[in-house]
Amino acid sequence: MSQDDQKLKEMQAQIDALRDKTQPKPVKRTDDSEAMSLGMRAGTELVGTILVAGAIGYGLDQLFETKPWIMVAMLVLGIIAAFYNVYKTTMNQGTSVGFKKPPET
Repeated sequence: MSQDDQKLKEMQAQIDALRDKTQPKPVKRTDDSEAMSLGMRAGTELVGTILVAGAIGYGLDQLFETKPWIMVAMLVLGIIAAFYNVYKTTMNQGTSVGFKKPPET
């Protein structure tokens, strides 16, 4: 083995040692964290969908001066859509909504 090869191996060992010190270790996901992530996602979709639908309905009511009928209709549609999204999310166990078919029984 030549002297250059030995120097390269020593330098590589130093680089690896510095990389281990500076790069954070990946965090292992546990079953609890995955369940919490799924719950947070479902809750966010539930609240977010209803709020967005209500805001759109409120804006349309202001535009067309039909208070409160469009907002009520949009809230009902938002609630239906929110629960449907939560259902799809929980059936797919964390996959993107609409990209994976639910398991057939």
